[in-house]
Amino acid sequence: MGSAQILVTESFENPTYPGFVISGGYTGTAGGYLAGCDGTVAIGAEAYGSSTANRTINLIYTKPASITANGKKIDISFSYSTSPYDGTSSIGGTITAAYSTDSGATYTTVGSPVTLTSAAQTCATFAGTIPESANVNGNFMLRIQTLGTTGTTYDFYSFIDNVKIKQEVVAAPACTALTSPANAATGVPVRPPMTWAAAAGAELYKIKVGTTPGASNVYTGTTFGTSFTPPSTSAFPQNTLLYASITPSNAIGDATGCTEISFTTGSNPFTPYCGPLVAKSAVYPISNVVLSDMTNASSATANTGDGHENFTNKIATLTRGTSHPITLSGTGLGTNRFGFTVFIDWNQNGSFTDAGEAYFVTSDFAGGTGATVTANKNIVVPATAALGNTRMRVKYQFNSSTTSVRAELSNPCTDLNEGQAEDYMIIVQKNVLATSDVNADNKADITVYPNPFKDILKISDIKNVQTIVVTDISGRQVKTLKASNEINLSDLNSGLYLISLHMEDGSIKTLKAIKK
Repeated sequence: MGSAQILVTESFENPTYPGFVISGGYTGTAGGYLAGCDGTVAIGAEAYGSSTANRTINLIYTKPASITANGKKIDISFSYSTSPYDGTSSIGGTITAAYSTDSGATYTTVGSPVTLTSAAQTCATFAGTIPESANVNGNFMLRIQTLGTTGTTYDFYSFIDNVKIKQEVVAAPACTALTSPANAATGVPVRPPMTWAAAAGAELYKIKVGTTPGASNVYTGTTFGTSFTPPSTSAFPQNTLLYASITPSNAIGDATGCTEISFTTGSNPFTPYCGPLVAKSAVYPISNVVLSDMTNASSATANTGDGHENFTNKIATLTRGTSHPITLSGTGLGTNRFGFTVFIDWNQNGSFTDAGEAYFVTSDFAGGTGATVTANKNIVVPATAALGNTRMRVKYQFNSSTTSVRAELSNPCTDLNEGQAEDYMIIVQKNVLATSDVNADNKADITVYPNPFKDILKISDIKNVQTIVVTDISGRQVKTLKASNEINLSDLNSGLYLISLHMEDGSIKTLKAIKK
């Protein structure tokens, strides 16, 4: 269904931005990403005053044929940021918004052009209005143009974000319905990409998700586009029947009688931690993690479905109060610099945000597209770290600076734009002096059998074992048992479990067992 007005809200957070094209600027920089004003991404280029082409950057929106403009006034707004190329470069020029109704043959300025100052700007705003007398009801293009000052001393970046093009409405919008997830679908991800068709006259869409028909106890919010992914901190409950609806709305009112659907979510391997995270623009994958006695080489090939991988079946054993080197590798892009952050939940409270739980490290420059990026860090285990199973998260993301940390890397729950996340398991053990560690050889020989097992799991040697803790691969403790050569696990579901033997000397021996 064609829309009866022009309505665009674009923050450039997705890999594509329909209707928009960026061109011009210094060779090789047009269309690059910089930190955003609405979200984490903006779009722009470098304006270099050596020639007209190099100092001119055009961001153009073209109205698709499916939108039938209604002739009313159009409000225009956007955010802009500028930054000098380096310490010897200057900022200067203008940013101008203009519209065309003859397929770009001529342009009419909207509002007053912005005169750029020598001081860098961060998320400054522009607003203007195309009057109703312009009678925009056919072809329509909007051009946001940065024109740098002539001269090679003028060399700066100009980035645009949060573009809004809103034509006045004349009636409440029509209804739409979710197309994904499908009605009655099962095994739906806990952060499902929700999509729907555009509704005629809609300025925004109200999302409602609940555990009973018509309820909104799981999620309620609004969005301007025709897609939405729940935040990582508001992932839907796992293995739950949910009811969801989309209600288009505009300045006149809400659509009425819109259809509600239902679907059932699947499991979430990242519970109770935030996630799964999403790589919104592109996946540049983590390819290898080496920590203590654990090495995990994973795919170095980008796959948009693997923005966050669960490797909690990979276990590293660390000791309280000691330092352990970690080596991190990932797939690079061109000569860009990437960064890693390692988050470790030392107090095992289900969160990575406590003091001392984040370790940031930048990489060297990548050696070319597809080249391996490597970084190293020493992880010092706090003397007060909780013993036993501890979650670790590694985030990898494009990061141009060696000192400042992008939002995607500083927050364990923020989605990525150009990177990936992986979760691991750490076993923290007590720091036992060598003179008392007389049972080390015996512990190394302990095994569990049969493996895989059906109901009863046997332990080869329980000498000096105080308790047995059984944990699933998500890190959830499912059983705590007294020391015994046989443990009954008939009530557990099939899958991989960690069998942790807590020794009398404070150390821990962890073994893997698979239940049929």
